[in-house]
Amino acid sequence: MPTALSNEISQDVDAIIDAVNEKGFCVVPDVISVEKADQARQALMHFVEEEMTDEHRQSRFQRVGKIAVKDPVFLELMCHPLSVEVWRRMLGRDMVCSTWTGCTLHPGWDKYSWHVDYPYWSIQAPYPKEILAGQTVWLLDNFTNENGGTGAIPGSHLRGEPVRYKPHEWPEEAENITGKRGSVVFAHGAWWHCSRPNQTDQPRSCLLGMFIRKCCIPQEDMRRQLDEIVEPSELVTHLMCGKQHQPRTIGEY
Repeated sequence: MPTALSNEISQDVDAIIDAVNEKGFCVVPDVISVEKADQARQALMHFVEEEMTDEHRQSRFQRVGKIAVKDPVFLELMCHPLSVEVWRRMLGRDMVCSTWTGCTLHPGWDKYSWHVDYPYWSIQAPYPKEILAGQTVWLLDNFTNENGGTGAIPGSHLRGEPVRYKPHEWPEEAENITGKRGSVVFAHGAWWHCSRPNQTDQPRSCLLGMFIRKCCIPQEDMRRQLDEIVEPSELVTHLMCGKQHQPRTIGEY
């Protein structure tokens, strides 16, 4: 069942948090302008074309990594005040970015599979009741029922267990998240979700930002990317794990 924009909530942090806690996800329209979304999409598509491989052409699915250092617009959106404030309140003021990538579904993509986000898929159930991670999905194209909106199971983040649905199974309780480019989906890391098929002749793109509690291990090596940024701000340094504890052997320095 589609999730209509008219039923989504405004940019109120408390309301966003309440929705994520209750439903597992929340779509917030018009977080950035259409022009800013188009700018980010144009930047992403440059790297999609530049990094395209035969494997991407065959799978019709493509991730672009290391985007924080590839274009200033990506760094700007990683540090967007609304996103930062939502996850600071939910994950602690010292939360960090675990992974920050672009995701494109090319025409014909249809191999969707239900999953939870990192670090939940890396740990044994039952999952901790306290939230460990949250996902921010930036819509750079309009998400529709035809081009591959995001499928989600409301309340699934409260189950504390791995997904029990088979690939390509579409249960009655599932919703298809749609929205206008410039909107953002905030989601609990333990939500059960999937990318829907792209049945159009155009690619569908978004940016995926995962934020985690500072004590968790990031999914990407964000510190190595941070080393490539000239004069990063204090916020960028913190989000990209520049102040996160690094393991060492006691007695060795």
